[in-house]
Amino acid sequence: MSKGVAEQTIARSAQDVWMYAADIVRHAEWMTVTDARIVSGDGTQTGARGRERMRFGPFGWDVEFEVVDAKPGRRIAWRSVSGAPFDLDVALDLEPMGPASTKATYGADIRLHGLWRLLSPMLAMEAKTGPARELQKLKTAVEAAAGMAPAMS
Repeated sequence: MSKGVAEQTIARSAQDVWMYAADIVRHAEWMTVTDARIVSGDGTQTGARGRERMRFGPFGWDVEFEVVDAKPGRRIAWRSVSGAPFDLDVALDLEPMGPASTKATYGADIRLHGLWRLLSPMLAMEAKTGPARELQKLKTAVEAAAGMAPAMS
């Protein structure tokens, strides 16, 4: 098991941050994924599902995930449900610090299965740096976004 957590202050409202982060189509803009798409639901409600191509070094998997918690402006959390040799839980918690400032806490918990557990030392390094890197990308993207028009299709 590898866990990682990062915190940032983002110069946007908690609602703006949540809308951007919850938009599955935008995950590839700030997460270590490609080809993010909605599979069922609108992608922002509990029970909605998405599929993304996840990368870890030379490996890649098409992972289906489910939104397991969705509180607009406060929290969005996802859990992998198929397609990868690991279980993954990811959550973004938001705390308004004012009308245009938000404390964001972003974390991931990854549990490898079978022989993939041999990669645990490498995964531990990624768990320390990955959430901070992704949260920094989210901060940059949200602060640069004008009008916060959703990219959902």
